[in-house]
Amino acid sequence: MLERLKFNGEPVLVTGGGSGIGQACCEALAELGATVIIVGRTEATLRETEQKLVRFDVETLCHPTDVRREEDVAALRDAVSERWGRLKALINNAGDNQRATIEELETEDWARILAVNLDAVYYAAKLFMPLLKAAPGGGAIVNTASTFGVVGNPMMPAYCAAKGGVLSLTRQLAVDYGKDGVRANAICPGPTLTPRIRGYAERGLTDTDRLGGLTCLGRMAEPAEIADVMAFLASDASSYMNGASVVVDGGYTVK
Repeated sequence: MLERLKFNGEPVLVTGGGSGIGQACCEALAELGATVIIVGRTEATLRETEQKLVRFDVETLCHPTDVRREEDVAALRDAVSERWGRLKALINNAGDNQRATIEELETEDWARILAVNLDAVYYAAKLFMPLLKAAPGGGAIVNTASTFGVVGNPMMPAYCAAKGGVLSLTRQLAVDYGKDGVRANAICPGPTLTPRIRGYAERGLTDTDRLGGLTCLGRMAEPAEIADVMAFLASDASSYMNGASVVVDGGYTVK
């Protein structure tokens, strides 16, 4: 199994790779020998991730991209195609959220949240599919959904709707493209101590002890604990997984 976890220099793309779970995912992939394509809107944060990968001595590419814009994703696809001609795994991890009831949520904010969490998955899957089909041994799509795509959560109508859509789209991609050797799976992280959540806690906007207490393990996840599962789903070690929604939440949804 250990050999099947290794990427042997094959290119893997991670959106939202500049921080949090995305950055941790890039580190996990680099440790497993992948060529890591780090994607996000801000080049400075992508470079920070790239510096963390130096110790693994792997090839990297930083590509600033607004994944909400199809033309930006197309430019990213062209860059990957020109350099490698294939893509072993596509990890759609970029996301955003806004707390508001549906009465309070402005229409433009609804559209913005759906664009980054759901439209971006559509653009990337559509545009990168030929490169995924070209990957030796088949390609993989890993979509970051959420436990909030499985259960409801207060004041998150757009986010919950988008993540539910990600789960459904993942299953549909599995149906259409499994026969072409491209697997699609989703991961549903639970409460995770990302830099954003730590910042909220420092400003008194959230209580990490309370959030951790909602899980059966009694704590929040570290980003690396989510990233390890993402890397597994991207690798050939998960070769018979297709259309799955993997909940990684410390027991949040069963408590």
